[in-house]
Amino acid sequence: MLKALRLVLPLAFVATFSGNTFGQCAGCVSDVTCSVSPAFPTLCPLQPPDATAGEYYETDITFWLPPQFTDPGTGFNVSFQQMTITGVSGLPFGLGIQTNEPSGIYYPQQIEYGCARICGTPVGPGTFTVTISIIAGVEFSGIPINAPQQFAIVINVLPGSGGNSSFTYSPASGCGSISTTFQALIDASPQPTAWAWVFGNGNTSNSATPPAQTYDQPGEYVVTLETTISSYVLNSVTLTGVNGSWCGDIEEPFCNCGTPIIGTCPDLFFELNNANGPVYASNTIDGVTSANWTGLNILLDNPPYSITFWDEDVISSNDNLGTYAITLEPGGNYAFNVASGTAGSLGISLQVQQQFNDTDTVVVFANPEVVLAQSDNQLCVNEPDELIAFVWLLDGDTVPNAATPCFTPTGPGLWQVIGTNGFGCTSTSNTVVICPSIAITRNGPTLSASPGFDSYVWTYNGNTIPGANGPQITSIGDGTYTVTASGANDCTATAEFVLSTIGIEEGTQDELFLQVFPNPGDGLFTVNGTGMVGSTARLQLFDQTGRLLLTEQHAIIQGAFQAALLIDAASGSYLLQVSDAQRSYVRRVVLR
Repeated sequence: MLKALRLVLPLAFVATFSGNTFGQCAGCVSDVTCSVSPAFPTLCPLQPPDATAGEYYETDITFWLPPQFTDPGTGFNVSFQQMTITGVSGLPFGLGIQTNEPSGIYYPQQIEYGCARICGTPVGPGTFTVTISIIAGVEFSGIPINAPQQFAIVINVLPGSGGNSSFTYSPASGCGSISTTFQALIDASPQPTAWAWVFGNGNTSNSATPPAQTYDQPGEYVVTLETTISSYVLNSVTLTGVNGSWCGDIEEPFCNCGTPIIGTCPDLFFELNNANGPVYASNTIDGVTSANWTGLNILLDNPPYSITFWDEDVISSNDNLGTYAITLEPGGNYAFNVASGTAGSLGISLQVQQQFNDTDTVVVFANPEVVLAQSDNQLCVNEPDELIAFVWLLDGDTVPNAATPCFTPTGPGLWQVIGTNGFGCTSTSNTVVICPSIAITRNGPTLSASPGFDSYVWTYNGNTIPGANGPQITSIGDGTYTVTASGANDCTATAEFVLSTIGIEEGTQDELFLQVFPNPGDGLFTVNGTGMVGSTARLQLFDQTGRLLLTEQHAIIQGAFQAALLIDAASGSYLLQVSDAQRSYVRRVVLR
């Protein structure tokens, strides 16, 4: 049976991942030297210059579209009327393509050359077969024929000098413990894309944006990401039966397929259509009502897809046996039953087209161990050679101009130091408490402790002095005085003072300027002051508890005064303090 001419161009279809297509690489230039002999539609060059991963790439390809050529499948001379580009697949991820004719339609009878520019920045290295799918419209003996065909070129992408191109992450390093976020950069949607993360901390993920990862121990953590881009591939088409739309025309006038002598049967083939129209036409299996096409390996990268089954007729129009809309899902056979009897199944699989593997490192540096110790009058950092910078703190505030590993405290309080190592990691030392010092001074019968404490406890000869809880007391007699003071930061300080007026006053200057007699006495004393300064002197008498018993004012005559002092009190020691305009004089008197 004579069949209609079905143009057969060399088929170079390879199932590879579909990259970006039209719209980003304008400005191609056709190579008018592109041709072959004998004349046949040709693409130049079949292997463009190599690209490098991570570097911008740009190259032009040329379509030679001879108006007349001989079809090698039939030997017929045909007239090339139209070429329509229906899709581009297999571009390295990161590259795009744009033709000089935005519609992708070329008319060889008007111009023999068309071109396209491939450009962009490829992500990963590899060898990629780029397939350009077309519909070739030819005419033979006045009969127009459309045949889906493909051109193929090979692009090599060399490894780049850069590092990781599959994902970003932040922060890449830190001190002590860090939380790092990750983001995959490659997503070939609607092509199925899978991510397999290994974070180096025992965790994994299959998400493009995985949960933040914690790295809580110093060290280097190797992070890997495997990005897999797959495609749906039509492997086989099986027809188990067809409806009766094939019979009743001149080629098959009777619907009695298989009947001897007069029986005629349909001649089956199918067309695969994508969003742009027909993209593949199968071979014809003659005289059957069931058929099986295998080893197709047709990439389904431009959905939506449908498949139409036909009975091929020579004279009359081909008979449409039904169309099935394909739902792209991986794995197994898709049973269909369309058009009241046309039934069968499709074998569709998910095949890996490209895979990217990238590795990077998260680094966690150890925080320094800063130990502060007190030695003599200084505070010093242990093992200071591990640190490159120091900041001293007093009660949490920075101490100006203090940047050395040892420092002499300038006052009481809470002292710390912040140390920084060569990785920029810092730690704050332990706290050293410097407590204020305390001392007791005497002014006559008054003993004074250093101020600034919250509370004071005084003792006299080991016994607590009732009510003596301030920084000053009046002495109650010769002996040992001790004060214990408490303040902020749990600071406690103790000072001791030995008061001895007997013996010390004999022969002192007080003896020369102030005389009391008789001493010891029976209650009647005479006070004689010589060399006094000023016009009056004040006389005060205290008992052993520091209680003031008597205050008198006396006129100073020629630098001296006399006073008869009668003490109506119990026997014991008393303190007599006489003050002129310049100083105070103290004498101890004893009543028998």
